[in-house]
Amino acid sequence: MGFFVAAAIKSRPAGGLVYFHSVDEFHAMPHDAAGSFRVNGKVRQGSIERLPSGQDVNFVITGATSTLPVSYHGIIPDTFVDGADVTVEGSLLATGTFRATNLMAKCPSKYEAASENRASLTKP
Repeated sequence: MGFFVAAAIKSRPAGGLVYFHSVDEFHAMPHDAAGSFRVNGKVRQGSIERLPSGQDVNFVITGATSTLPVSYHGIIPDTFVDGADVTVEGSLLATGTFRATNLMAKCPSKYEAASENRASLTKP
């Protein structure tokens, strides 16, 4: 398993390690057509377009100053909603769309709410 984790981590030019790039960092770097990247951002409100197959979705992720259109085929996580923090893994197509082969989503508000509820139960 250690090899998998080490293989998944990409090296930054400055020498640091990064597990994923922000949308803004991704746009600022040169792209190798054969390269595979992990990009993190927020799902833009109203951008989710679920296709009839049930396993295809198009959406846009946002960074601080830029956006990235994404196309994904596969099992769509329950936590994949507008505003969710997502990490996509895949490559950039010539059209400018990021073709994701992996989609990981989390909904921090659910976890924060659960944490707050747990904390209120432990208060005297």
